[in-house]
Amino acid sequence: MAYNFNFSFLKNGSPIVTLSSFGIAFNKGAIESLGAPDQVIIGYDQERQAIGVRARGEDSASPYFDFAPRIKNDWIRIGAKDFVKHLSRISKIDFLTKSKQFVADFDEETQTLIVIVDEEHLK
Repeated sequence: MAYNFNFSFLKNGSPIVTLSSFGIAFNKGAIESLGAPDQVIIGYDQERQAIGVRARGEDSASPYFDFAPRIKNDWIRIGAKDFVKHLSRISKIDFLTKSKQFVADFDEETQTLIVIVDEEHLK
Protein backbone atom coordinates (compact mmCIF):
# COMPACT_ATOMS: atom_id res chain seq x y z
CA MET A 1 0.00 0.00 0.00
CA ALA A 2 1.40 3.37 -1.03
CA TYR A 3 0.72 6.58 0.87
CA ASN A 4 0.74 10.12 -0.40
CA PHE A 5 1.55 12.21 2.67
CA ASN A 6 0.99 15.97 2.73
CA PHE A 7 3.69 17.18 5.12
CA SER A 8 2.30 20.72 5.30
CA PHE A 9 -1.19 19.61 6.40
CA LEU A 10 -0.64 20.22 10.12
CA LYS A 11 0.74 23.68 9.47
CA ASN A 12 -1.96 24.69 6.99
CA GLY A 13 -4.79 23.07 8.93
CA SER A 14 -7.91 21.36 7.76
CA PRO A 15 -9.97 23.13 5.12
CA ILE A 16 -11.99 25.82 6.90
CA VAL A 17 -14.51 28.14 5.29
CA THR A 18 -15.74 31.14 7.26
CA LEU A 19 -19.12 32.74 6.65
CA SER A 20 -19.63 36.31 7.83
CA SER A 21 -21.56 39.43 6.96
CA PHE A 22 -18.82 40.24 4.41
CA GLY A 23 -19.04 36.98 2.49
CA ILE A 24 -17.08 33.74 2.29
CA ALA A 25 -13.46 33.30 3.41
CA PHE A 26 -11.14 30.36 2.78
CA ASN A 27 -8.13 29.39 4.92
CA LYS A 28 -4.87 28.04 3.52
CA GLY A 29 -6.06 24.44 3.92
CA ALA A 30 -9.16 25.15 1.82
CA ILE A 31 -7.14 27.08 -0.77
CA GLU A 32 -4.67 24.22 -1.15
CA SER A 33 -7.48 21.62 -1.30
CA LEU A 34 -8.68 23.37 -4.42
CA GLY A 35 -5.16 23.61 -5.84
CA ALA A 36 -5.08 27.42 -5.54
CA PRO A 37 -6.77 28.07 -8.91
CA ASP A 38 -6.82 31.55 -10.41
CA GLN A 39 -10.62 31.51 -10.55
CA VAL A 40 -13.42 29.50 -8.93
CA ILE A 41 -17.11 28.91 -9.46
CA ILE A 42 -19.42 28.67 -6.47
CA GLY A 43 -22.66 26.73 -6.39
CA TYR A 44 -25.34 26.19 -3.78
CA ASP A 45 -27.50 23.13 -3.12
CA GLN A 46 -30.50 24.52 -1.25
CA GLU A 47 -31.96 21.10 -0.41
CA ARG A 48 -28.75 19.98 1.33
CA GLN A 49 -27.73 23.49 2.45
CA ALA A 50 -24.32 22.95 0.89
CA ILE A 51 -21.93 25.32 -0.84
CA GLY A 52 -19.75 23.83 -3.58
CA VAL A 53 -16.56 25.52 -4.76
CA ARG A 54 -14.38 24.31 -7.61
CA ALA A 55 -11.78 25.62 -10.01
CA ARG A 56 -13.36 27.39 -12.97
CA GLY A 57 -11.72 25.17 -15.56
CA GLU A 58 -13.57 25.11 -18.86
CA ASP A 59 -16.89 26.18 -17.29
CA SER A 60 -17.16 29.65 -18.79
CA ALA A 61 -20.97 29.90 -18.57
CA SER A 62 -21.11 30.10 -14.76
CA PRO A 63 -20.27 33.30 -12.91
CA TYR A 64 -16.74 33.07 -11.54
CA PHE A 65 -14.62 34.75 -8.90
CA ASP A 66 -10.92 35.56 -8.84
CA PHE A 67 -9.29 33.32 -6.27
CA ALA A 68 -5.53 32.70 -5.92
CA PRO A 69 -4.56 36.26 -6.91
CA ARG A 70 -6.60 37.45 -3.89
CA ILE A 71 -4.58 35.59 -1.22
CA LYS A 72 -3.82 37.87 1.70
CA ASN A 73 -2.28 36.56 4.94
CA ASP A 74 -3.01 32.97 3.79
CA TRP A 75 -6.75 33.71 3.40
CA ILE A 76 -9.04 34.55 0.49
CA ARG A 77 -12.30 36.41 0.96
CA ILE A 78 -15.03 36.60 -1.64
CA GLY A 79 -17.68 39.25 -1.15
CA ALA A 80 -21.17 37.77 -1.15
CA LYS A 81 -23.22 39.85 1.30
CA ASP A 82 -26.65 39.15 -0.17
CA PHE A 83 -25.99 35.42 -0.45
CA VAL A 84 -24.76 35.05 3.15
CA LYS A 85 -27.75 37.04 4.44
CA HIS A 86 -30.05 34.63 2.65
CA LEU A 87 -28.05 31.63 3.84
CA SER A 88 -28.06 32.82 7.45
CA ARG A 89 -31.82 33.26 7.33
CA ILE A 90 -32.62 29.84 5.87
CA SER A 91 -30.00 27.91 7.87
CA LYS A 92 -31.02 29.70 11.10
CA ILE A 93 -27.31 30.10 11.96
CA ASP A 94 -26.35 33.68 12.77
CA PHE A 95 -23.01 34.30 11.09
CA LEU A 96 -23.92 37.92 10.33
CA THR A 97 -23.42 39.16 13.89
CA LYS A 98 -20.38 36.95 14.50
CA SER A 99 -18.60 34.98 11.79
CA LYS A 100 -18.80 31.18 11.93
CA GLN A 101 -16.28 28.66 10.66
CA PHE A 102 -17.26 25.42 8.95
CA VAL A 103 -15.09 22.39 8.31
CA ALA A 104 -15.13 21.68 4.58
CA ASP A 105 -14.61 18.40 2.73
CA PHE A 106 -12.92 18.01 -0.62
CA ASP A 107 -14.63 15.60 -3.01
CA GLU A 108 -11.89 14.10 -5.20
CA GLU A 109 -14.34 12.75 -7.76
CA THR A 110 -15.89 16.13 -8.59
CA GLN A 111 -12.90 18.23 -7.49
CA THR A 112 -15.27 20.27 -5.34
CA LEU A 113 -14.78 21.77 -1.89
CA ILE A 114 -18.06 21.15 -0.07
CA VAL A 115 -19.26 23.24 2.85
CA ILE A 116 -22.38 21.98 4.58
CA VAL A 117 -24.00 24.84 6.45
CA ASP A 118 -25.41 23.24 9.58
CA GLU A 119 -24.61 22.97 13.28
CA GLU A 120 -22.84 19.61 12.84
CA HIS A 121 -20.19 21.08 10.52
CA LEU A 122 -19.42 24.15 12.63
CA LYS A 123 -15.83 24.25 13.79
